[in-house]
Formats: sequence, C-alpha cells, structure tokens
Amino acid sequence: MSDIPDPTEGADALEPLPSHVVLPWPAKQAGGAVDAIDEYQGLARLLPFGLQHVLVMYAGTVAVPLILGSALKWNGAQVIALISADLFTSGLATLLQTLGWWKFGARLPLIQGCSFICVAPMILIGSQYGIPTMYGAVICCGLFTMLVGPLYSRMLRFFPPVVIGSVITVIGLSLLPVAGGWLGGGDSGAADFGSFAHLGLGFLTIALIVAIQRFGRGIIANLSVLLGLIAGTAVAALTGQTSFAQVGETPWLGMARPLMFGWPRFALLPALVMCVAMVVVMTETTGNCLAIGEIAGRKIGPATLTAAFRADGLSTMLGGLMNSFPYNAYSQNTGLLSLSKMKSRYTVAAGGGLLVVLGFLPKLAAVIASIPRPVLGGASIVMFGMTAMAGIEELTRVRYHGTNNAVVVAVSVSLGVLPIATPQLFAHAPDAARLFLNSGIFLAAASAVLLNLFFFQDGDAPGMKLEGVTEQDLMFLRRAIELAQEARADGRHPFGSLVVNGQGETVVEARNNAVRPKGDPTQHAETLACSAAAKLLPENELAKCTLYTSTEPCAMCAGAIYWTGIGRVVFALSEKGLLTYTGGHEENPTLDLPCREVFARGQKRIVVAGPLLEDEAGKVHEGFWSAGTLEEKEG
Repeated sequence: MSDIPDPTEGADALEPLPSHVVLPWPAKQAGGAVDAIDEYQGLARLLPFGLQHVLVMYAGTVAVPLILGSALKWNGAQVIALISADLFTSGLATLLQTLGWWKFGARLPLIQGCSFICVAPMILIGSQYGIPTMYGAVICCGLFTMLVGPLYSRMLRFFPPVVIGSVITVIGLSLLPVAGGWLGGGDSGAADFGSFAHLGLGFLTIALIVAIQRFGRGIIANLSVLLGLIAGTAVAALTGQTSFAQVGETPWLGMARPLMFGWPRFALLPALVMCVAMVVVMTETTGNCLAIGEIAGRKIGPATLTAAFRADGLSTMLGGLMNSFPYNAYSQNTGLLSLSKMKSRYTVAAGGGLLVVLGFLPKLAAVIASIPRPVLGGASIVMFGMTAMAGIEELTRVRYHGTNNAVVVAVSVSLGVLPIATPQLFAHAPDAARLFLNSGIFLAAASAVLLNLFFFQDGDAPGMKLEGVTEQDLMFLRRAIELAQEARADGRHPFGSLVVNGQGETVVEARNNAVRPKGDPTQHAETLACSAAAKLLPENELAKCTLYTSTEPCAMCAGAIYWTGIGRVVFALSEKGLLTYTGGHEENPTLDLPCREVFARGQKRIVVAGPLLEDEAGKVHEGFWSAGTLEEKEG
C-alpha cells in the first residue's frame, strides 16, 4: 500500500472538503474517519465479535482432523492432539492474514481454517506413502503457493463484476448443504437425522437471530448470531438435546508437539498432487477475498491477493511442521461480516487470538464443541445466505442488455451448483480431475472466466487492447458513472470523476458542482478531483495516477489535468456523445473539442483511453437536459 498523505495532519492541514468531494480509503477525511476494515474499537467490542467468528468456523475446522484421523485409523490421543494443533495453527494463520507481516497477509477480515479440498489427497497420500510423506507434501504445496501466488494474482483482470458476482453467489450456495446437514443433526446416517427435535431447534435459532436483528439495537443487533447460538444452546440444554459431560473429562492444558509423526519425507508425486489441490484453494481464496472486498467496500487488487496467497502458503508450511493441514480463508465467515456490520480485520484477529488460546486449552474447546449441530445449522442458514446475497447484489450491477452476460451467469452458476446438487456426478473421473470437478467454486470461476473471454464483453474489447484498458479500469470507470448518478440525485449536473494512484487505490472522488448558487462554473468533477489530488500527492506520484471520468474532459478540465500532472485519463461518454443529450442547453453549451487535441498541444505525455461504456454513461443523462434548467426544476 502506498503512503497517501493524511490531509488532517500537520500545521498545514487542509480545511474540510465540501460534500461533493470525497476522500475514500485509504486516505482520511478531515476528522480522522478510517476505513471500516482498518477500524479498531478496543478489546471490549472486538472479543465478542471475535468469539462469534470462532463459533461459526469451529465445527468446520474441527471436522477436518476428525475425518483424517478416522480415515487413517489414529487413536483418540492422536486425534485430540491433531485438533489442538489445528486450532493453534488456525489462530496463527488468521493473525498472519488479518494483521499481516512484511509481504505476508491480505490485511483483510479473513479467518483461516483447514481446507476441505486437501482432505481427500491427504488421506490418499497418508494411506499409500505414510504420514511423514503426507506432511512433506503439505510443506511442498505451501512453498508452491508462496512462489506461484504472485503469478496467480495477475489473473484478477479476468474477474470483472459478472465473474465476481457468479463466484460469490456459488460460494454461498455451496455452503448450504453443510448448513442443511447440521440442521438435521450432523450425521445423515443417524436414525434421528431430520427429526422434529433437530429441525425445531434449528428453526428456533433462525427465528431468534432474525428477531434480534429486527428488534435489537446497536451492538445487540450486530451480535445476533452469537446471541442466537447461546440462546439455542441453552434451549438444547434445557430440553436434553446437548450434554457438557465431555467438558469435565477434558484436561485444562494440552498442546501437540511439532513433528509428532517424525521428520517429514519428500516425494515428487505426492507433492504434485497436493500442489494441484492448492490451485483450487487459490481459486477459492480469490473468490473469498473478492467477496470480502464487496461486503466491506474495498477494491481488491493483485497486491492484496499476492499477500493473501503468501500467507496461505506460509501457514500451510507451518501446518506441515505442526501435524496440521493446508489453510485457506473460510467462506463460512463471509456472511457474518455483512450480518454483524462489523467489518474490522481486528475483530477477526481477535478470533485468531482466541483460536491460539483454544489450542492450549482443550477444556474451553470442548465447551464450544458442545454447541448442538442443529443450532449451528440454523445460524449457518442465515450467514451462508448472506454470502450468496452479496454475490446477487454484485450481479445486479452487471449490464445485461445488449450483452451475453446473462449466458455467462446462467451457465457458470448452474455448473457451480452441480457438485452440490449431484455429489456423485463425477465419481468416475480420475482422482486428480475430481479435485477440480468436485469444487463448485472452481467450476463457477473457470466457466465464468472462459465464457467472459469467449463473448468478449462490453463491445470495448478492441479499444481495450489498443489503449491498454483492463477490467480494473472498467470497474473504476463504472464508479465514475455511479458518482455522476449521485450528483444527479443531489440536484447537480450528472458528472463524476475519481483519481486512482499507481497501486490501484482511490485517492479522491468528486461530483459536479458547477451550477450557481451552490457552486460555480469552474467546479467540474474533473477540476475538483485534480485540485484535491494535487494537495494530497507529490508530483512524482501524480504522474502515476489515472483520472477516471464519466464524460470526456472538456477543454478546461483537460487543462487542469495537464497542469496537475496526472499521467493518464480514462473516460466513458465522449464530448460528441454528450452533445446528443445536451443539445443547446443553456447550462451546458457542450464544447465539442476532444481532450486528446488539447493534450497534443502540450509538452507532457498524457495517455488517454476512451470512449468506453458509452451506453452505460449515457443512461445517466437520459431525460435530464430535456427537463429544463436546474432553477426551473427546483422552482
């Protein structure tokens, strides 16, 4: 992350900016407001929310060592040691991912847990090659993830909104069978699976969470899942549906020692199998990071993904030394961020600290393990549904008219749901292929990316190649169009602009304020954005910036861009296109002079890309200029 100066610091601090100029993350506005992800509110608030995250992911992360231990026929003491090591390593991995260290960690609210994707290959390797070779393969795939992560993160440009929305939706849907299994009692082979007692307890938990969301206020509403879990467990205890007997039988202190099964051994084929599995894990990590970004309002770039992959890799290598597993971000907790409205990474870091403690205190872990599966299933129905809702919300921003985006969504979401709806569909596929085919998230991501490339979206692809425009450029350009819509809704002319630095971080956003008496004719969105950016960044940083604008800069704005020293401009609607909407309107006598001609007369080289997304940008102007002047509208 680059260090954008804080305009509120020092003797020469800037005066507060007007409402039509905004400094989003990572810059602070006057008054010191910070990004929701980086907000720290003290342990008194962080610990309850951190505990909520632990309760949500606990059953999933404990299930992995139980499955592996059972398949490899380990004794009870070995399985308990495996669980302790798993919790301890999950906590360290979460702290690394949330707080970060050097170039490791996305610094996002991502809780880390054992990867279910790697369970099958670990069982296969452990059965055929032995436990030391299995852990040697885990260490190798962790190193592989660290080395390949920077290359894999560059694929982010293949994840436009239509792909992101499809993948996030499938992440939520793919978790629902897990929630359904817990709702029925946890063991589908049991005689009482799906009994009225189990279902009643699960639906009661859902009702409690919904009621707390509806009638609770402040922190009470935000802790609805935690309170629902506690209340549901209390009801289960009163009705004899849970027992805390194992808590008394569990020792207070305990921790597995590293390399409990001996020094790791390394073999080529097992290592390759685990590396293939980690490719799927990286795809899921990409989807989870993008989902977190959408929920928390932060744009995720290649640098963030690279740091996330490095943290996954380092945590996995540590897992190999600690008799544990490969690690990745848990999708289960994504919906909790949206539901609790607490998006701080420090909240999840508090959960990571609790996991470390649980690794040393098996008695406390036994208390959490006593939460009945139907109660956990009821809470998960709400949270996993919120994850799917985040994907649906993203898909509402996709333009379907005149494109093949509907086909991309239909095919990719349907393919992503197949392994969920028909688990045995790929039973006859080779073992290596099943690693990919049984992952609905991988199928959705792969099909959405390939279909998006096949259909060559938005009609701008030729221009994109010639002008170096990426999907990230289109994302920022759509934000400029959103700002234009906001300006229109605020009673201003519909123009918006933003400046993005060389690291892909938004420095400043601005909306048009060019009509008296609220503003003056020089306060175009571009001039406002340039003025604010010039006060925040030095000249060498401005040269690396891109100004995105909903409409081609006029001659005045082009001059402002030139003298500010911004090195690149990407615009949507051209001046000639704008003229078809404004006509001879007295408030905007459009100056049909291409900005490229203005820049060509100067001595600085400014790269220009556009027009792009003209249909989308034009919709903001439809009906606006034909309705009279703003004074007439307000009158």
